[in-house]
Amino acid sequence: MLNKIMMTGRITTDLNVVSDDNYSYCKFDIEVDQPKHNYTETVETDTFTCLAFDDNAKSVNFLYSKGGQITFVSSLRNAPDKTAVIIVEELHLQNRFTVKVDVDSGQLF
Repeated sequence: MLNKIMMTGRITTDLNVVSDDNYSYCKFDIEVDQPKHNYTETVETDTFTCLAFDDNAKSVNFLYSKGGQITFVSSLRNAPDKTAVIIVEELHLQNRFTVKVDVDSGQLF
């Protein structure tokens, strides 16, 4: 069975990576616009809770901030309270980052 979702939305919470003995994670919320209908002037939004683990968590925390737009591929999982949680699997960068290399040290910054 297929369990894949691609989402683009704005981050509505402050980002923070939490580390445990076995893994690290970043929990955040995003707001996603609903499709606009011809008969309405306003756009409604849906809010989703997302979890990114390990390298994805570090990348989300490093590359994004509250209010920023994020695009990712994810899957749905059941949470203990019978709601769904979105697990981030792939981040999709939107060509807004420039990577520079210090030629002498080979370090990226």
